Amino acid sequence: MDPVRQANLTAYVACTPKTGGGAGFTALYEKKQLIEARRKRSTMNFMERMEVDAEHKQAYAQVTLMRQNEDHRKALDRLVEKMRPAPLARGPKIVKHNGKALHEGHDRQLNWAPLECY
Repeated sequence: MDPVRQANLTAYVACTPKTGGGAGFTALYEKKQLIEARRKRSTMNFMERMEVDAEHKQAYAQVTLMRQNEDHRKALDRLVEKMRPAPLARGPKIVKHNGKALHEGHDRQLNWAPLECY
């Protein structure tokens, strides 16, 4: 697994709120991916593990630095959520469109930078 992807998954799982029951833990798929990466790590020899650990440590430091900014954290969380498999369809999907929107995302709230930045 890519070191940045694994570091992002690790940070996402660490930041995900955990409830008392096991059913409330929303990052179950991500946790399974991390367990699979740990299992693959156990098949490596010593030098390969050391190299992977060093790369993961650097990537984790970069990801935690990026997650301090709220916009970057939201973008990283969206990347993790896009990795999840699509839920199984239970029946017909009813879609509701906004008649005033010109394109997808037109009615979404935008976060503009302060005027000093332009």
